[in-house]
Amino acid sequence: MKMKVMGRIVASFLAITTVLLFSVFSIKAEDAHKKHETHHQGDHMAADDDKVRCAVDGMMMKPSAMIKVEQDGEAYYFCSNMQVEMFKANPNQFLQTISVGNLTFDLNVLTTDAYKMMMSHMGMGGMIKADEIKGKTHYISVYPTQEHAKVMLGDVKLAIQVTNTEGETKMALLKYSKMTHTYAGFIVMPKGEEHEVRIRVTSPAVKISL
Repeated sequence: MKMKVMGRIVASFLAITTVLLFSVFSIKAEDAHKKHETHHQGDHMAADDDKVRCAVDGMMMKPSAMIKVEQDGEAYYFCSNMQVEMFKANPNQFLQTISVGNLTFDLNVLTTDAYKMMMSHMGMGGMIKADEIKGKTHYISVYPTQEHAKVMLGDVKLAIQVTNTEGETKMALLKYSKMTHTYAGFIVMPKGEEHEVRIRVTSPAVKISL
């Protein structure tokens, strides 16, 4: 009888998916440069509908509607000339990649001021909610892909966790956008030039009686 109960308990706990802590990366200039050099063109091209993803804001559109830029032998796509200039000024700020199994999470970081300027330049300044950005220093967007195509994660919740070298940690919940298929949000970045960034994924809860 005890063996049956223990078996049920073990099976029940194995059935729970609570919080997954995805890979950690440190935003260092040398590490980011290596990531950028090894980041292939296919990582930011969607297999469905022949659409490509903007390397700055994550928006997906037909290649004919995007601005294509060749850099270091790779092709990148952008929604505007302003985004091209932002990318060229600091390519290591964009396209950070976290891979877990066959899932890939691409992450971009903008200062709040740069985000506001970009949105205004695209004629989308009216979409910015003052209460969401008040006091926040950075805008972070994450877009998941599976084998280079967009993937639907269902009812999971994503949060961003940023920690500086002194151990100060800030977290922010990311909201899903159906238009861009991205998770994005604003955060108060801890002070410092080097940070560790984690993506936390929380699944819906499962109720179990023991």
